[in-house]
Amino acid sequence: MVFEDACWTLGGHRDWQQLRRWAHMLGFGGHFLTKSRRYSVTFRILRNARVIWRRTDTGHEYADETDDDTTLIVGLLTYAGSGWRTTGDALLANTAAAMARERHQVGREELAAAA
Repeated sequence: MVFEDACWTLGGHRDWQQLRRWAHMLGFGGHFLTKSRRYSVTFRILRNARVIWRRTDTGHEYADETDDDTTLIVGLLTYAGSGWRTTGDALLANTAAAMARERHQVGREELAAAA
C-alpha cells in the first residue's frame, strides 16, 4: 500500500501525472515482466527465484512436520518437440483435417442450395 500511495502522491506533480494511472502497478506502466530473453525479467528467472526461495525459507512449515495429508504438485513444463512422432500419426492428423475441410465445404454447399 505504501508504493501505491507514493505513486499517487507523486502523480500530483505536473511532470509525473502519468504515474497515477499506474499506481496499482507500483508505478510501472508496462507489463510486469516480459517473455524476452534479452530484456528485463523473464518468467524463467522469476520461477527459479521462487523455487530457490521456497527451498531455503526456514520459516515455512514443511509437510513432514504436520499430520495433515498433502498433495505434491509438480509444475514444470518442458518442450517435448513438434510434429508427429510416426507416419501413422501424420496420416491420422491429415485425414482428420481433410474430413473437416470436406464437412465445411458440404455445409457451405447446403447453405448455398437452401438460399
